[in-house]
Amino acid sequence: MKRILSVLFCLFVGVSVYAQSADVITSLLESKEATFGQVCYLAAVQENLINENDSFETAVQALFENGMIPDLEDPEAPIPLIDIVYIYSRLWPINGGLMYRITKGSPRYAFKQFQADGVLSSKQEPSDIISGAKALSIYTSCVNKYSGFDIKSVSMESE
Repeated sequence: MKRILSVLFCLFVGVSVYAQSADVITSLLESKEATFGQVCYLAAVQENLINENDSFETAVQALFENGMIPDLEDPEAPIPLIDIVYIYSRLWPINGGLMYRITKGSPRYAFKQFQADGVLSSKQEPSDIISGAKALSIYTSCVNKYSGFDIKSVSMESE
């Protein structure tokens, strides 16, 4: 129970930092399978490529046009974990291992780097399709790991 509350709190903090629309976050949390559109929306809003009121299609298009994804994808299609990791790895500076740097953050080595950094478990597979809540949880873990955001520095006392 304590772990669930901690995860939900981290999600709330991570999400409020980037101020995406509450409806989009709610739909992401409720979806059984994260979609390309949902994940691209998170990335595109964070990078200020789209307005938070834009559609998932606009988000996918924006990431494609800015070279963050190699192909235009169907916004409604379930997104494999390796693609989620690849998109998220483009959002923050990641000091990866040798192969990550040599391949300039290829999906394979981005996935391995996320596992090495503890963002993903070693049991997860690149082809896994995960829930929207799990995709948002990984996003929050990335915020904590790579953005310099420290939850421990947040005061919970009222001033």
